[in-house]
Parts: sequence; C-alpha cells; structure tokens
Amino acid sequence: IIKGSQCTIAWHVDDIKISHKKQSVLEDVLDYLQKRYGELSITRGKKHTFVGMDLEFKDGKVEIAMKSYLQEAIEAFPEEIKATVTSPASDHLYTVNKNGKKLPEDRRECFHHIVAKLLFVATRARPDLQPTISFLTSRCANADEDDWKKLRRLLCYIKDTIDLKLTLRANAENIVMWWADAAFAVRDDFKSQSGRGMSLGTGMIQCKSHKQSTTENSSTTAELVSSSDALIMIIWTSNFLRAQGYPIKDTILFQDNMSAIKLEKNGRQSSGKRTRHLNIKHFFIKDRVEAGELNI
Repeated sequence: IIKGSQCTIAWHVDDIKISHKKQSVLEDVLDYLQKRYGELSITRGKKHTFVGMDLEFKDGKVEIAMKSYLQEAIEAFPEEIKATVTSPASDHLYTVNKNGKKLPEDRRECFHHIVAKLLFVATRARPDLQPTISFLTSRCANADEDDWKKLRRLLCYIKDTIDLKLTLRANAENIVMWWADAAFAVRDDFKSQSGRGMSLGTGMIQCKSHKQSTTENSSTTAELVSSSDALIMIIWTSNFLRAQGYPIKDTILFQDNMSAIKLEKNGRQSSGKRTRHLNIKHFFIKDRVEAGELNI
C-alpha cells in the first residue's frame, strides 16, 4: 500500500506491468527499478501489451484481445479456412471414433502446434474457446481425421469472430460471482466435463473447462464434483482480492442443479443411496457455507 492505495506489480519473466491510482507513485517505482536494474523500456497510458495480451483501459473497463495469435493459428493451418459457423464446435465434439484414421506425423505436429497456441489464447482472452480446446488438447498425441475436422471448424469460428474482445468491468456492489456446471458423462470414457467461471460484473476474469478425473454415476454427483473442484479457486480468489484492498461484500456460487445445491448446503444430511459413496472432500464446500465465506 503506497499513499493509501494498492500498487500492483505483475511479473512475467522480463515483462512487468505496474498499476496505481497516482502517476507520481508509478514514476517513483520506475525510478527505483531503473536505478537498480538499468534502463527499462516503458509504455505509459491506456494501451499496453503484456504476456501476448493487448490491453486497453477505458470508461472503467478493460478490453483484452489477442488477434495476432489467432491470425497466426489460422495461417498455420495448411487448408483454406472459408466456412461460416456460429459456434466453436458441433454437438458431437466429444465423440471419439476408435477406428478413426490417425493423422500422419507431419499433420499431427501441425495439429499439436495450433492447439497449443489456441490454448494460450483461450486461457487469457477467449474463454468461449475453452470447451473445444479442452477436448482437442486431449487428442494431440493420437489425433485422427475427425479431430482435424474439429480443429478446422474451430478455426472457421475464430476467423468469423477474430475481432471479439474480452471485456472486464467490476460492479459497484463488490460481489464476487462464480458459476459451476457439468456436462454429465459426455467424454468417450463416460467421464463428465466440468466448467467454472468467475466475474465481478462484466466478463469472465477466471474460467476453466476440463475433464473430470473421476467417473460419476449421476448428473448430481458430476455437478457436486465440479463445484468442489472450483472451491479452491473460489477461496484463493477471495483472499487475493481482499489482499489487494478490494472490499468483498459477498461471494456467490450459481448452479442449476437443486440436488447438488442441497448436498453442498447440508452435506451428508441430504445424501442418499446414489451419493453416499462420495468422498468427504466433496463436502468441504458445506464448511465454507457455514463459515459464511460462500453463498450458493
């Protein structure tokens, strides 16, 4: 805390981003760093590039874009990208053809390269790509012709939405909002797909889509696992924001499965024949609710 406000310094190898309400504080910090480490290349103002992200601050919000990375991914694909699609994937995204024709090594390496680049973008500026990228990353070692078609469709979607930016804005209520959901048994080994996201008002600041590590026997237990997996980030994020001087009035987790919500609020008291097998770790969320750290 400097002059009553938080001074935040984000480090990534040799990239540094510094923010504070007062310009004089920023200049003092920069002077100190340059005296110790030598002359720095400094960008001031409302537009910055940090860890591949193009950031623009305006009207109380920040817009994040990574257009150049997306364009590089499109250009790296050896086929023409021309179809028009309205979503990153079709409804058979998670279907795996066990007899599918494997890609030759050169195309498999190309597939891997593009998916890795898109993973970098999806986790920073394009959360709408995450469910598709989550699946494609699991196919890099054994990619087949179907996976190639799924990547091509994704690139068609990216081409049509290449100017789309992630817009973030904090609300005035100081409420941290989380969403957790699960697509039950959609993966080829009958595991479920988890999804979570966090917002302070506009846009998802933190989100993730991933395959669950266990096989569940109902949509309720899959949802419970999803929220339980998200809990670590929910607690960490609240602690981090408070340490930054952000006053949190409430943390809310939104879900669409009433059975899962009852289990999370009541623990074993709401457990029945189909949920009594669950590991106690999945009821840790009940303790956080009782401690007043989380509302569901």
